[in-house]
Amino acid sequence: MKGNAVTRTDAAPRVWRLNPGPPLPLRTWDGEVVVYNPLSGDTHLLDVLTSELLRVIIAGPATVAALREAAATLLDVPDDDSLGQHVGQALAALDESGLIEPATC
Repeated sequence: MKGNAVTRTDAAPRVWRLNPGPPLPLRTWDGEVVVYNPLSGDTHLLDVLTSELLRVIIAGPATVAALREAAATLLDVPDDDSLGQHVGQALAALDESGLIEPATC
């Protein structure tokens, strides 16, 4: 999906997982979250939403519905189209960075 990431969760893959490889070191300093991708050598600064989605996916493959629910709970907002768009953008950013990928069934 790299290079063709979508920003709408209804068009995105229904399940996301971590890219295969070594574990992702995720660190929080003064409220900011960074993750190091050992495959690319890149370090990424993540916002609150994106870091929460990544934490859920680190725990195991997750459906878009589960990710939206986690985001709604974290942000204390309704799971509406606006949230869906933000979740889709965050997933696209994680995909583009090589941290996650669509899970094949």
